[in-house]
Amino acid sequence: MKIDKHTTIANIPIKSIRDFFRRYRTPAEFSIATVQQYFKISVSSAKCLCDDLISQGFIANKTSDKYVVTIKGNALAQIKFVKRLNKEKADMLFRKFMDRVEEINSDSTFLYSVKQLFVFGSYLDCNANDFGDIDIAFILEPKIKDDQKFMDAQNKLVREACDNGKVFSSFTEELFYAETIVLRYLKNRSPYISLHRMRDLIELRAPYKQIYP
Repeated sequence: MKIDKHTTIANIPIKSIRDFFRRYRTPAEFSIATVQQYFKISVSSAKCLCDDLISQGFIANKTSDKYVVTIKGNALAQIKFVKRLNKEKADMLFRKFMDRVEEINSDSTFLYSVKQLFVFGSYLDCNANDFGDIDIAFILEPKIKDDQKFMDAQNKLVREACDNGKVFSSFTEELFYAETIVLRYLKNRSPYISLHRMRDLIELRAPYKQIYP
């Protein structure tokens, strides 16, 4: 989706609308009051914004006073507004990404392996010459099949991180730490690699192609 970062809809910057969609993406729903409070605008301005978003296909009515983000809106929520990649650079990033997949799957220090990968979005178009980012949906699986042994290994990983000065903000962060390590390694801090859980791709209902294995 090619959208200029300076675009506005009903005088609201497209970046702000993107951030709103990230918070209220499907299956969440919202009302005029939600829009008014989020953007700090009048009720009439919130109604105008919703009308424009509906006309452009970014949101749709769920009920008479509730809205949901559409497939097009969910796609907008993923946009980063970074400089676009030409095909050569995009292909290079993709190859390096796949190299990291193999590294993860062959390195026992990672507690998860990459089971399946699916590409969707602009990079799915073989005829495209430039790309905003590379959208990849993933499915991970634990390398240790015994549940108790896996939990022991995960708890050890968390303890080692704490010993090295890491502070976890919640138990949930600790619980997903082993997975987070894998995803961070895959992304490699690239603003052009967008990782998504498979359920997000299913909700988006966008065309996709399995790329691994």
